[in-house]
Order: sequence, then structure tokens, then C-alpha cells
Amino acid sequence: MNASLRNCPECGRLFGYAGRNLCPACLDKEEQNFQLVRKFVRDHPGYSVLEVSDETGIDEEKILQFLRDGRLKSKGLEKVLECERCGKKISQGRFCDFCMGQIESNIRDVAPPSVKRTAAPEPPARKKGERMHTKEDE
Repeated sequence: MNASLRNCPECGRLFGYAGRNLCPACLDKEEQNFQLVRKFVRDHPGYSVLEVSDETGIDEEKILQFLRDGRLKSKGLEKVLECERCGKKISQGRFCDFCMGQIESNIRDVAPPSVKRTAAPEPPARKKGERMHTKEDE
């Protein structure tokens, strides 16, 4: 698998992209920040995003991103995001439950029906003495 080279949007360093848009050092830092925020909201339920940001030193937008990614949930952080489809206040993710149901329904409507898989056909029987030849055998 070839990893394409990209610049990290956080620090600008060049890194081999492997599915996440941050370099390994920034990914580690983000995980540390997430664990700090997660522990704080667990120990201090009811705090707002602004209060969590002030107390932890983690940027409000980063905390909101943790919520959008569905990684974080707390009573104080409820209803701080808006559904990207209808604008309804939500606690985490990008869409409210209703819109998510609609999106999933739309996907099911356009997706091809499941193909029933049958057992793979039996390979043809080999004749006695028949064997596979490779280039080295020649």
C-alpha cells in the first residue's frame, strides 16, 4: 500500500497519509487532548463547551469536533451542535436521529439489492498425475 505524502494541517510537517489527515505527532497530541477533555467532562458533568475549554486549555472548536465525531458526550455539552441537514440542536455527531434515519433510508433505496451468495462451485477434479507447473519448473 502506497501512502501519499501530505502536509499536516496542524503543524505543517510532511507525513505519509494513511487514512487520518494528521501526522503521527499531532494525532498523539489530539488523543492526549481528547483524553484530557473526556476525563474533565466525566469529572465535571454539566459544564458548557466554553467552560470545558477554559478549564482544560483545549480550543472550543476542537471540543466541538470531538462531539461531531461522536467521541464525546456529556450532560453539559448537550444540544450545542446543529444538525447539518435541518438545523435542529443535537448533542453529538453531524445529524439528528430523524435526518440520519432519512439518509439511511435514501441510501437503502438507491443501493443495489443484496445478492444472495451461493456456495462456490467445486473446482474441477484433477486427473491423476496432473500438477501445477510454475516458471521455475520449465
